[in-house]
Amino acid sequence: MTNQLRFDRRVALITGAGGGLGRAYALLLAARGASVVVNDLGGSMRGEGAGTAAADRVVEEIRAAGGEAVANYDSVEDGPRIVQAALDAFGRLDIVINNAGILRDVSFQKMTVDDWDKIYRVHLYGAYQVTRAAWPILRDQGYGRIIMTSSAAGLYGNFGQANYSAAKLGLLGLAQTLAVEGQKRNVLANAIAPLAGSRMTETILPPELVAALRPEYVAPLVAYLCHESSLETGHTFEVGAGWVARVRWQRGRGAFFPLGDALTPEDIAARWAEIDNFDEPTYPETPTDSFAPVVANLQRKAEQPPTADGRPPTADAATETAPASATSGGGRSSPVSGPLDAIGYEFAPVTTNYREKDVSLYALSVGAAADALDAAELPFVYELSGDGFRPLPTFAVTFPFALLWQITAVPGLRFNPALLLHGEQFLELHRPLPTKATLTHRARIADIYDKGSAALVLLDVDTYDETGAKLASNRSSLFIRGLGGFGGERGPSGGGLALPDRAPDATHRQATTDNQALLYRLSSGDGNPLHADPAFAAAGGFPRPILHGLCTFGFAGRAVLRAFAGNDPARFKSIKARFARHVFPGETIVTDMWQDEEGQRVLFQSKVAERDEVVLSNGVVELNQ
Repeated sequence: MTNQLRFDRRVALITGAGGGLGRAYALLLAARGASVVVNDLGGSMRGEGAGTAAADRVVEEIRAAGGEAVANYDSVEDGPRIVQAALDAFGRLDIVINNAGILRDVSFQKMTVDDWDKIYRVHLYGAYQVTRAAWPILRDQGYGRIIMTSSAAGLYGNFGQANYSAAKLGLLGLAQTLAVEGQKRNVLANAIAPLAGSRMTETILPPELVAALRPEYVAPLVAYLCHESSLETGHTFEVGAGWVARVRWQRGRGAFFPLGDALTPEDIAARWAEIDNFDEPTYPETPTDSFAPVVANLQRKAEQPPTADGRPPTADAATETAPASATSGGGRSSPVSGPLDAIGYEFAPVTTNYREKDVSLYALSVGAAADALDAAELPFVYELSGDGFRPLPTFAVTFPFALLWQITAVPGLRFNPALLLHGEQFLELHRPLPTKATLTHRARIADIYDKGSAALVLLDVDTYDETGAKLASNRSSLFIRGLGGFGGERGPSGGGLALPDRAPDATHRQATTDNQALLYRLSSGDGNPLHADPAFAAAGGFPRPILHGLCTFGFAGRAVLRAFAGNDPARFKSIKARFARHVFPGETIVTDMWQDEEGQRVLFQSKVAERDEVVLSNGVVELNQ
């Protein structure tokens, strides 16, 4: 065949290749030009004993047919030794097929710890050990194909196979995550759930059916998925007896319950028919897809009519007060395939309002009026101040949170929200903020850059007042880890801003309170549990909750406003800074400031005194004269 899929100069490592499926894979790949490492411990189907005969026989078959192969007899628990055998024999490794397995079938009631542990160690831990040893090799060379062997028991469960089912479903999750982490390096991972006769299936299927389920009907799919021409990754396939099908999760439309209202078991019972209905299914494939109903319910809440306590009106009403959007409905209707296609995407507009108490709460949350006897900042926290009540200019950085959640639904930006980091923030005030207002916020993806290990997303948010006049503009630079490598421009180099070679013109030093983050989350709309929940912070690698970067940003903005603008918001034109490190509540923020000769530009940098670490860099405030 002139179009035969070949594997010349490729090296394949196949575990459990002494018989059944593994043997079929080894023979087919070798016949197509691959050099094969035939791994098999040679034990019984219960994982007992060892021997060399099984692997040796397959190697002899391959060599007799003119192919290249070596035998390896290590347990998959010694994965690095198996991978090293491939490197010693052939000098490289391209394909890893995790096929080794044993059975210890027994009802859950009678299952022993040893029954559970042996299955786990061969199937899931063994696949981890082999793949973990191969992973850096595949990534560094920019090519790799990985197969995990799941099963129908893993997908659907099966009596007497609780241990086997759990391990097989675990392999499915492992394949999915490796697909996400490896795709940008051309390391692709898929899982199969084969229906094939082997010494393992002899115990659970009639002999005549075992004979009909030939491994040779499974091997061609595995070979295709391992070929360089296949770009499939993160998928699962059932295969056997001349039948191949991709398997995916299906989810019903479900039932939406009003956010903010109490939800009871009786509510669930009353709408069980909707919850259990699959008439309008969807097919989630990523954690972001899984998050979509949350976004949808938040959107439903945002679109409710205004209430007496000032909750937001419908997003449709926003179109009457702000400039017309180039994209209707808050997004494109055309298909989107990748991050670059999300450039220019417009969010659904959102209308919110704030009152005097919101202005005061924000000011308190960024450290204003910490000294109650200091009259200079009283106008930011007290509506009856004799000097005139007014919002801090940086209050406007809270506006984007009214619609930031929509980024999880942007076509082409499929990512886990936990991987999003705030890199920089720019805020421009077109005029001083009123003490109360009804606002409409519009956002668009301004640009996306490929930073290799991450995507840099520039999100522009413009805010308009009741008359349609633009009040404030925010640009947030968002790093999404793991989303890079899509071939886009790298964008600005992001070099540091040179500070004057002299002592600061002013320095502001203020200790944050132990509950600073808890206070700021109430004023900002940023309810990320990283700033409140010790367990969540620990999962993120922090010994305790951290302060919001924009809270530190607010401390710095206050410092510049006081030192160089006489606490007059009308003089505050814009502010920009880069988030360099975190602050723990209770630590002291020290902001050093330098003003230029014209008096229109102030450079600043903020440090944590206790650790002498820069937490805000590249700080610039532009002032109006």
